[in-house]
Amino acid sequence: MKMISLILIVALAGASNIDLKSQSITKTLDDSRIELEAINSRIEQLYVTEDVKALTSLYASQFTFFPEYKPAIFESKALNKFFKDWFAAGDVKIYKKKIYAVEVYADHLLELGTFSFHYASLKTPQGEYKGNYMVLWKSDNDGKLRIISETFGADKYIEPEVVPYADVLVDETNFTAIDNVNKKLVAEIEEFDAGVLNAVANGDGNARAGGFTKDAILMSNFDSIRVGMENIRPKMLKTYTPNISFNVKHYYNRIHDLGDYVFVVGQYKGGWGDSTNGGRFEGNMSNLLKKTKNGKLLMHRQAGNRDRALVLFNN
Repeated sequence: MKMISLILIVALAGASNIDLKSQSITKTLDDSRIELEAINSRIEQLYVTEDVKALTSLYASQFTFFPEYKPAIFESKALNKFFKDWFAAGDVKIYKKKIYAVEVYADHLLELGTFSFHYASLKTPQGEYKGNYMVLWKSDNDGKLRIISETFGADKYIEPEVVPYADVLVDETNFTAIDNVNKKLVAEIEEFDAGVLNAVANGDGNARAGGFTKDAILMSNFDSIRVGMENIRPKMLKTYTPNISFNVKHYYNRIHDLGDYVFVVGQYKGGWGDSTNGGRFEGNMSNLLKKTKNGKLLMHRQAGNRDRALVLFNN
């Protein structure tokens, strides 16, 4: 009887510890979300008040900024110029962000959500720009969250002149910072990419969908947020079919090793058809890959946008 009582006490203590651990994780996520909501409220005001210095201070010393329909930005000086030129050419009337999810990966926070700008410029007196975003955060040495990577894009097709910073000129930069990344990890990413590009080239929508985790979140060009395989697979089957062949290449800018996950930011360039009946496209991609138990990488979270207009080759 004493032995049974002892077993019950141990079991209850174990259950209590599990519950406390669960509460601790939940509290951490809740606290992180509250913190990001407070930061976003400040960001919304900084855009309206055009406080360039305060905006650029939110980014880490090494960051990636992927604005839609513009070349990627990798350094503070270029980002500072981007914001200054944007605000000089027009006004942000209202900026709103709405968090969809906050997730913890190693010592990073991944924020996914939607945004909307109401703005005015010489060409567009009353403009609206809205879509999806994905931001990777990390605390600096002072404990303040800084942006490591930011990607955003419209949730429906828009032309380049519709973005509120359309008149801003951004210099093209051939940037890469993966020389110090573990070579084995780079090889694993390249192997994963090879499978993706092969599925794309063969118009194999099923294989393309198979490259995602079952609970993946996809924020692709000009589309709503797609959650889970049941919403991602139909898009892959519609986009990639045997009757059209895409030729695509991927280029890496930065790779962040997050333990069981890896965050890759880079660019894609590709096209279809030929010089008389086809087209060309380019853009940016932010990919969170998950390492499965068998060592295979799968796409877990993805956001992308175009960095320039689509080019069509006409007869």
